[in-house]
Amino acid sequence: MKEVLTPLEMRCVDKNTEYNKLPTLVLMENAGSQIASYIIENYPDKKKVSLYAGTGGNGGDAFVAARHLLNHDYRIHLVLLSRPENIKNKDSILNWNVIEHISKADGNIRISIITDSTQLKPDNSDIIVDAILGTGINGKLRQPVSKAIDIINYSPAIRLSVDVPSGLNPLTGEVFDKCVVAHKTLTLHKKKTGLLDAQSSYVGDVVVLDIGIPRVSEKYVGEGDLLKIPKVNVNSHKGQNGSVLIVGSNKDYVGAVIFAAESALKSGIDLVYIVAPKSSADIIKSYNPEFIVRKVDGDVLSLDCYDDVCELSKRVDSILIGSGAGLDDTTAELYNKMVNDIDKPIIIDADALKLVDKEKIIKANTILTPHHAEFEKFFSIKLPSDFDEKIGILRKLSIEYNTTIVLKAKTDIIVNSDDYKLNDTGNAGMTVGGTGDILAGMITAYSTKMNLFDSACISTFIIGQVADKLLDEKGYSYTSNDILEKI
Repeated sequence: MKEVLTPLEMRCVDKNTEYNKLPTLVLMENAGSQIASYIIENYPDKKKVSLYAGTGGNGGDAFVAARHLLNHDYRIHLVLLSRPENIKNKDSILNWNVIEHISKADGNIRISIITDSTQLKPDNSDIIVDAILGTGINGKLRQPVSKAIDIINYSPAIRLSVDVPSGLNPLTGEVFDKCVVAHKTLTLHKKKTGLLDAQSSYVGDVVVLDIGIPRVSEKYVGEGDLLKIPKVNVNSHKGQNGSVLIVGSNKDYVGAVIFAAESALKSGIDLVYIVAPKSSADIIKSYNPEFIVRKVDGDVLSLDCYDDVCELSKRVDSILIGSGAGLDDTTAELYNKMVNDIDKPIIIDADALKLVDKEKIIKANTILTPHHAEFEKFFSIKLPSDFDEKIGILRKLSIEYNTTIVLKAKTDIIVNSDDYKLNDTGNAGMTVGGTGDILAGMITAYSTKMNLFDSACISTFIIGQVADKLLDEKGYSYTSNDILEKI
């Protein structure tokens, strides 16, 4: 698992933790208590603490931290840089209500609600906790946040920023306007990419606080990973939401291409181009008029259609090969030339896994989608039964052959050179014909919008989750068409 996360990856992990039945309220409690514990352990003699809070999750962490610090005889000044009704995070609202109620009875806490920058005064506390902003800033800071950052920076206090210094972009480390200049940054769960790239004088010493996120929230694909799917631009035109090319089918296997093409369309792309032999092209076209089908002579795919494939490849974002193609030597020649020559993401599925030379993929941009037997034949290797050893071999081969691998099994393993994830959605009903083609079509569609690894992770999760819902509704008698209807 990664040691450094982007802000989006961190949001995915938070959401996956909730998906794994651990409430986000618990994470906020853990974060706030860890911040307080850090202060208590490292600054036991500095008892005057100001906490500057925004309206998001960082503000909620500050509310919790204030509550814990009160129990250790700290004198607290909690500064909310907005009206309470502007707090949107449900967990932050709850913790605001708690600390506000406590403040009516505990004389060691003073709360200031700041709605105008003129209300801010110089701060002579021993420690200032910056919990104002946790997200990227792309423009000038608004008031009263801007003046609050000036107040913090001009203070003689020890400055502690929660997660990232407010005003610093957590993805890039850039500062567009101004940011808190922290002595220490108390980042939650793992370091964010911006902390590594930022000017060191802004972030100070970076301390990682464990807030109790379970390993499975990163190790397994979950609903949080769906946050990576880009939103459709409401002003987009035809083709701007992705287009794919499927090169497959022969006279005996027509359904595989149809399943893959339908799946790709249902996964939110605009255009599906298909190159298929004349013997099956008309059937494919008649199934859905949205398919743009280029028929080529013969009953099987061969190098004779390479010019057609090459031309269409220039119009698309990603390519799928193998669906229902058969094992003819002439098809192998076509697929190997495509992998060798075409500089587009190529998903190698089904029959293509038996036809493509593994040495061809080293310089290509590929995803392999084998089950165990296909994997062992493709790489000429026997997989061990030990799960951790299996992951190790997959990662080694992924690096050696510069490819993303989706090993389909009861627990899917998705690996690339940088990371791996597991997927445990799905059930035995997915052995029905066509599910592999649906998965390949989904991966191809999503690879037009995001990197290959995330495309594979998200697709395996979605199709498995759909299959699990169908199992609840129909038992094991559901079909691939049922899966298509629910994607």
